[in-house]
Amino acid sequence: MEAPLKQVLEQLGDLQGISDEIDKMEMLRREALKELDAITERLEAARSVLEDREEKHHAIDIERRKKELQLREEKERHQRIKGCVGEVKTSREYQAVIAETSSVKQAINQAEEGLLADMEALEGATNELKKAKENVAGIEAEEAEAKAKYDKVCAETEEGISNGRTREREILNQMPPAIVSQYDLIRSRCGGVAVAEAKDEACTACFMKIPPQRYIEVLRANKVHQCPNCYRILIPPRG
Repeated sequence: MEAPLKQVLEQLGDLQGISDEIDKMEMLRREALKELDAITERLEAARSVLEDREEKHHAIDIERRKKELQLREEKERHQRIKGCVGEVKTSREYQAVIAETSSVKQAINQAEEGLLADMEALEGATNELKKAKENVAGIEAEEAEAKAKYDKVCAETEEGISNGRTREREILNQMPPAIVSQYDLIRSRCGGVAVAEAKDEACTACFMKIPPQRYIEVLRANKVHQCPNCYRILIPPRG
């Protein structure tokens, strides 16, 4: 035996209220997850920058080490040349030593200048690397906080959503299948709101006026009526 229509309309109001509460809790979850996802995206970008800074720092450091080795080799060559001066016997040999000495001094100067430039570049790269690491660490802390917030929201809403779904199923099982189908269809098309109260001759969902005769019939609660504007199911004011 089907329930009286007035009771069905009351159940529709209860059903919409439960759905609204579930939607609010799920919205809290979505917002917390959206915040977490945004931070995670920023973290991925920051880690990518950090990786680039590490590669840059490593490349400059390798060049610095190469120039240190080159400088050391040139200085050793210079010492060897100086050690050979005492063995010079001819003017030609002396001129050759002078030319080689000039060449090695020039090479030493170039190596020292290059090493100085690399050390300055390395200092800049080190500062950039430090900032990138600090940025990653800061965003990681934000992510951990956002993750804790999301977990907390999920924990706080889990029971409410579960109980709401249970109560929702209980009400739906008590209602006529045709009205359940109508409710589901309207809810899917109207942003989750299938039922609206009629107050002061207006729909409380779209705020459009309801024709006087239909408004009276809605208040009588002897038939299922829909808003002529938004097509939601209209029910009498609930207090």
